[in-house]
Amino acid sequence: MSGSSRPWTRRWQFWLACVVAATFGINAVSNATTPKDDAKVSAAGKPTPARTTGSAAPSEEPTAETVALLFVVDQKDGDSWVASDGTEYRLGLVNTPERNEPCASEAAAFTRTFLDGGFTVDAYSTDTYGRTVAEVFDETGKSLNVALAKSGLGDGRYLEQFRSENPDLGRRLDRALASAAKPGCRKAAAPVPLVSKPKPKPKAKPAKACMAGYSPCLPIVADLNCPDIGHPVQVTGSDPYRLDRDHDGTGCD
Repeated sequence: MSGSSRPWTRRWQFWLACVVAATFGINAVSNATTPKDDAKVSAAGKPTPARTTGSAAPSEEPTAETVALLFVVDQKDGDSWVASDGTEYRLGLVNTPERNEPCASEAAAFTRTFLDGGFTVDAYSTDTYGRTVAEVFDETGKSLNVALAKSGLGDGRYLEQFRSENPDLGRRLDRALASAAKPGCRKAAAPVPLVSKPKPKPKAKPAKACMAGYSPCLPIVADLNCPDIGHPVQVTGSDPYRLDRDHDGTGCD
């Protein structure tokens, strides 16, 4: 009995070994094919690849272009000056007092302070003196033309004459001038009018030596006859020359 069972035992051990080997072989094949399947899924899903240390850095966003500021180098008055680019500028559509007019120094000081940090220009014309006519902005973008009008130091003396050169600026100046302040230099008390001197009375002409009682005047003489007079006279008194002989009030008729 013992001898007959050994062959069967060997066969059972052999087949058990085959089953175990087959099981390990199937697992090995399955593990080997898994990366390929994952790769297929990855390709189908197009996942975002992980960033590596060698990847290029993202480009920087474009920055705004830097605008070069101009500066005042030779100020003429409140509305004109020579700038650091060598150009003489004249403010468009707004006017400030000339040097010999009230508020001239205040307007010049306002402009100087307004442009102290630099300025940019929007030039649109040239005046008869060769100056560049422009709207001028400070470093923050505020318009000097409009600011002067609103402060009351600038006026619209030439606004209507040249409005067509810059209608948009003209409209903004209209609004600024309509609500303009009244600066102190324009609030000065009005001068007291001078008391007019009375006109001298005309000197009375020396009275002619006229005989009383006649019109027109007849000279005072010892006696006077109609041939000496040569024209009728009105007798208004006692008729000392006896010219009204018919007593009708007219002598020498």
